[in-house]
Amino acid sequence: MHFEDSPFSKSLSYNKVVLDFCSYYLCDDFFIMEINEGVHFNWDKLNILLTSLRSYYGTHKTLAYIANRVNAYSIDPVLWSYFDKDDSILIAASIVSYRDSTYINANIEKQMASIPLKRAHSLGEAINWVQLLNEFN
Repeated sequence: MHFEDSPFSKSLSYNKVVLDFCSYYLCDDFFIMEINEGVHFNWDKLNILLTSLRSYYGTHKTLAYIANRVNAYSIDPVLWSYFDKDDSILIAASIVSYRDSTYINANIEKQMASIPLKRAHSLGEAINWVQLLNEFN
């Protein structure tokens, strides 16, 4: 389910950003990203995203990330290794999988991630998990 079609879009305060490869929704302590169909998410796109996030949140904010995988796309799993750097804006992530294939891919990505990464079957499960993170309470 797309974030804007979910009940969470009515209950959460957010700002929407649209880039040529995705849409994402900026909340207080996390953001939800929906990558467009058929995109290959790579280092160039990650850098565009991080620049945009730092522009909105500043350079000292830490966030959780929810990948709402409503579309079929590919991602370079090595990108998860970036987030072990000291200057990383991300402290945790959740991947929402609606298909078995994306859940299997999320298993691989979890192995590559140096930050906590939760695999979720629904957007609600992912949002609840990030809202309960100790870093935000």
